[in-house]
Amino acid sequence: MSTFTFSRWDFLTEPLPAVLADCGATIEHVADDGDFMGGILADDETLTVRVVEGLGQLEHDLVVRGLLAAWHYVDISDWPVAMRVKGGQS
Repeated sequence: MSTFTFSRWDFLTEPLPAVLADCGATIEHVADDGDFMGGILADDETLTVRVVEGLGQLEHDLVVRGLLAAWHYVDISDWPVAMRVKGGQS
């Protein structure tokens, strides 16, 4: 049984595979267009976190975690990696 509480702390400290599983998310890597670090595509069953190729491991993990945290209404205004979130759940 998962103890993931969708808190800021859990998004930052739980192993990334656990965060992905608890959020029902997968990761897809995309080419870097210069102004895009990542985004989320949602369908009825899963979230797909799109992240640019070539990020360092720490930055990659923090972008994925930050996008998922924002999706779940967690405040990321002082997230460890600078993020500008546009849009959100509809």
